Order: sequence, then C-alpha cells, then structure tokens
Amino acid sequence: LRCQEQLGVDARDCYVIGDAVWDLLAARRAGMLSVGLLSGGYGWDELTSAGAFRVYRDAADLHRSLDELGIV
Repeated sequence: LRCQEQLGVDARDCYVIGDAVWDLLAARRAGMLSVGLLSGGYGWDELTSAGAFRVYRDAADLHRSLDELGIV
C-alpha cells in the first residue's frame, strides 16, 4: 500500500502476487487485483475463492504469462 500511495497509482491498477490465501485476501481488501501461485501449498480452488484473478503453477509460469495479464 505504501508503494501504491507513494507512486500515486490507483489501487485498481495494481497487482498483488501471492502464494497464500492471506496474500489474496489482503489484495482484495486493498482493492487490488491478485494473482495466485500454487507454489505455496494452497490449491487452485482455495486461491480463486480468496479472490485470485488468475492462478499460475509457480513464478516461472507467471513470468511466461505476463502478456496474458497485460503487464508487458
């Protein structure tokens, strides 16, 4: 949140990447989009229920898919 505020970026334009449901719930509370990673031990259903916009196997899978998110 501090970075978002310092940069003057709208929360809706921010992504939170996390591998735990707590990361994704925090993103939702902050009004940010969240991306889940399965590498943290939580399953697809748990991450999407917590609000994940997309779920990827791990950071490498996410990196290969950045264009899908419109980040690159």
